[in-house]
Amino acid sequence: MTKWQLPAIALIGFLLVSPQHVAVAQSNTEQQTSGDVLTLRDDAPQEYVVKKGDTLWDISEMYLNDPWYWPELWRINEDVANPHLIYPGDKLTLVWIDGKPQLTRKEYVALLPQGEVKDKGEPIPTFSREMLAPLLTEHRLITTSEKTKLPQVLGDNRGAPRVNGMLPVFIKGHVEKTTYSVFTPIEKLPQGELLRYVGDVDVTFNSGELAEGELSRIQREIRRGDYLMDARPLNIPEIITPMPGNAIDGQVIASLNSRKEQGKYDVVMIDKGRADGVEVGQMYQAIRPGSTVFVEGEEIKLVNFYKPADDLSRLWRNTVQLPVSATAEMMVLEVQETTSFAMVLRSREWLSVGDYFIPKQF
Repeated sequence: MTKWQLPAIALIGFLLVSPQHVAVAQSNTEQQTSGDVLTLRDDAPQEYVVKKGDTLWDISEMYLNDPWYWPELWRINEDVANPHLIYPGDKLTLVWIDGKPQLTRKEYVALLPQGEVKDKGEPIPTFSREMLAPLLTEHRLITTSEKTKLPQVLGDNRGAPRVNGMLPVFIKGHVEKTTYSVFTPIEKLPQGELLRYVGDVDVTFNSGELAEGELSRIQREIRRGDYLMDARPLNIPEIITPMPGNAIDGQVIASLNSRKEQGKYDVVMIDKGRADGVEVGQMYQAIRPGSTVFVEGEEIKLVNFYKPADDLSRLWRNTVQLPVSATAEMMVLEVQETTSFAMVLRSREWLSVGDYFIPKQF
């Protein structure tokens, strides 16, 4: 553990037991008072007709600087008693109620040629499923005990470490004659092993001890030792309501792409899950520990903890510890027992694996 992390962790613990100080830390980036929690964009439209393919997030981004406050747009509003039920064709009008912006809705009713009312279809979701599906269905986190029970790819008769799909592949482990998703290990974590989806295999023959299959939908190279898992749908509710994070702190432990730094709409894994009270929709913000500076004399100098002279002289020289600052804000999308996937919704600076986070307060 690096030396700057020790005071940072102590400060995080202090912040977590004092909601007032959490708000103070957050105010370094924006005002979080309830009086002006809704800040309209300068180019917010007065009226908007909902289109097919819109999401609640899309609409909120058109109106608010902080779109995760979208539930506030419909609060205390009889015209939109349930903001989850907004349909394509509905007309939204921006009004002000008790000094706060609200959206009123005029429902769209389509008539069939015979004069019957046409079903409006499905209400619009919070996020686009097309945007989320590739991010979360391509990754799984499994424990060591789970991994030992999974079937594995043995390879094909070419003898190469990678298979190309031209020949049947052979599988060890218990499988049925159905289609499985193939995953390859990409990172070992204290909580388990992170796997990435690489393709499908259709099991065509099963002798009990050895199975044979045909590869399909190959996304990346498939190697000997890759794991087979049941295909599953995207496990995210259509409607996600933002809410304050649970009173915990933790770290970003992995990213779902190959970049070192993450930005808006990237998905990361955090080291807290269902066992820690994490739920879908909870908001957390990554923080950067404050720097320490020497304040003696005319020159203000940064304390370099890796420089022995600085590390020693700070014991008697006057220093100031700068406060922590929020760098990014994340919303939890999927929760597992000890970990969760979260999407970066706002980023003032790049978010990196290893960054600490605390709950975001509304």
